[in-house]
Amino acid sequence: MSGSRVPAGELLERALRMYSPSHGEREFASWLLGVVKQHASDAWMDEAGNVIAIRGGGAPVVWLHAHMDTVPGPLPVRREGDVIWGRGAVDDKGPLVTYLKTFLESEPRGTLVLALVTAEEDDSAGTAALLRGGPPRPDYVYVGEPTSLRVAYAYRGSARVYIELVSRGGHSSSPIHGNVVEELFAVYQEIKGALGHAGRYDAFTVMPTVVSCGEAPNKIPTKCMMVLDVRIPHGRTCGDLLAALPPRARAVSCVEPAEAPPTNPAARALVRALLRLGIEPRLSKKWGTSDFNLLISLTRSIAAFGPGDPRLAHTEDERISVSEVELAARVLEHALEELFARG
Repeated sequence: MSGSRVPAGELLERALRMYSPSHGEREFASWLLGVVKQHASDAWMDEAGNVIAIRGGGAPVVWLHAHMDTVPGPLPVRREGDVIWGRGAVDDKGPLVTYLKTFLESEPRGTLVLALVTAEEDDSAGTAALLRGGPPRPDYVYVGEPTSLRVAYAYRGSARVYIELVSRGGHSSSPIHGNVVEELFAVYQEIKGALGHAGRYDAFTVMPTVVSCGEAPNKIPTKCMMVLDVRIPHGRTCGDLLAALPPRARAVSCVEPAEAPPTNPAARALVRALLRLGIEPRLSKKWGTSDFNLLISLTRSIAAFGPGDPRLAHTEDERISVSEVELAARVLEHALEELFARG
């Protein structure tokens, strides 16, 4: 494959300096669209704010998919040698730059689609819009996620569970009033027990992420709210989760677990590309949830792949190696070469 080389480090630094939390990606998306249009005339922004571009034509159709948004909370951007720090360095601007670089530098013998989407960290509104229509339907999909160059073929499902309790309040010195704070944590423990929470990949995991209680230090709260991030293992469903929840809890935006065959053509092409570059291939089942869970409805020839240590995702120490971004792009280029050759 040939084409003009794109400097990964420069692109990544520019990307990290544009804060793009979920549903706040407009500035970043406009900049990305400008970059893409310098190399591909068939590029646009859709109604969901996704940046979509197409190169080549005919069969097969390969999607390179990554998300533009990050979790909230800007971080200072700095570079020390080969390493860059910043919000989204790992999740997902490092993988996104990998996919952008691959798209711009490749010479497809088929149709290559770049889909840079919105709101993956929230409600996946961008990918939901793509599922309703847009670019040509894919034969193969690569999902840009931090996998430490592992080939990921499975993701657990997820749901947000809300516990919202109210009380009549009361003076904090009074022993006659119940305390809604204690009730809140009792419901949380009830949910953990009902789902069989355990720190294993094959079990439900229940993690409190938001707690809001209280109006004054000497007043029993009248309202308490807790948000739980629940992950759903393979073999269990959103229906199982809903059936186990007590009446004082409700689930929203539930996503089913997803698993593709580990030997599907997209995954195999990555494995062979890694071998070609002298890297030992490693397969991975991811503990989290991503747009992979939705995109698998389009094709089961799908894999998630990208640079970055997933243990650094969403932390205050997000950082990534530029050389790993460049290496990941080379792996993708070789994988695309194989997929286009097979037709």
